[in-house]
Amino acid sequence: MVDNLLMIRAEEVHKRLEEGRPVEYENVIIYGDLDLHDLDLPLDRDMRKIVRSIIKIEYSVIKGNAFFDRCAFQGLVDFDGTVFSQAANFSDSNFQEDAGFSLAQFQGEANFSRAHFATEANFSRARFNDADFGRARFQRSFHLSNAKVYTLRLSDAIFEEHSSIHLKDLNYNRIAVRWNSIRSNLPYNGSVYLTLIKNFRNLEQFEDEDCCYYQYRREKQARTTKAFPRLVDKLAWLSCGYGVRPSHTMLLSLALIILFTAIYWGGHALQPSASADPGSIITLSDAFYFSSMWFLGRAPQNICIIEGFEFLTVFETLLGWLLMALFLITMSKVMLR
Repeated sequence: MVDNLLMIRAEEVHKRLEEGRPVEYENVIIYGDLDLHDLDLPLDRDMRKIVRSIIKIEYSVIKGNAFFDRCAFQGLVDFDGTVFSQAANFSDSNFQEDAGFSLAQFQGEANFSRAHFATEANFSRARFNDADFGRARFQRSFHLSNAKVYTLRLSDAIFEEHSSIHLKDLNYNRIAVRWNSIRSNLPYNGSVYLTLIKNFRNLEQFEDEDCCYYQYRREKQARTTKAFPRLVDKLAWLSCGYGVRPSHTMLLSLALIILFTAIYWGGHALQPSASADPGSIITLSDAFYFSSMWFLGRAPQNICIIEGFEFLTVFETLLGWLLMALFLITMSKVMLR
């Protein structure tokens, strides 16, 4: 089929771009490098070449390099289904209209680093070896659904407030990205989250792994409608932050100690022991000390509980043991790996 396609020389494309005419081809082979470096085009204030032409090269083959770096594309850029047989360089370019690369194949380097996408950036079902979007800026949606890439670099990429990144069914070996840069722009999808968690673990980005897992569980909990699984999820969040937040266990422990302090103090459940100084009274700090000691499983001195309230100390000690064990398990998971 490729042999039967119409052949176009790269110089013809260059001429159309210089004259500001639309570049519209479908099912063609373009021979030679598409190199805009030497074209007579105006420059914007950032010294990018201004490309006013619509570029629509669909389901075609570019038999050469494509050097479109440092360009300001004022019209549509559409390379849907096109094969880039060599390098495709769009670094530091500004796409003011939609950028369409759906079903495109990048057989060489795909460089979109520092590119700025003002509207949609559609790379769904595209095929890459390595793709570099480091420090790129996305104002709207970045579609990579059903795409295939060995290494996707999104280091320091910027996703603005109303933008989103779509990774559903993306087939990749690794993604170089920090979780905080995409966490607010990633639509919920369970399989996407779980794959990202595995990616962060493989890259030894353990903090990103924990944060991604934590948000995954929070999002999943928010969508759970059955009462019992929802209750279990809430307990897992409250007690240990789904196993990745030991601070939750510490805060819950402190809250329980304060709660039992209020019960002991408000219920007048404490009294000085026989060994205490005569005439001594129970203060609020004494109640807090008593509660803390029983939470740790140790009987305090000089203070005892009034008959009939002993079950409270047993209950508090059981909760303390459970939370201490949970804290050690969570801390070891977070720290020792």
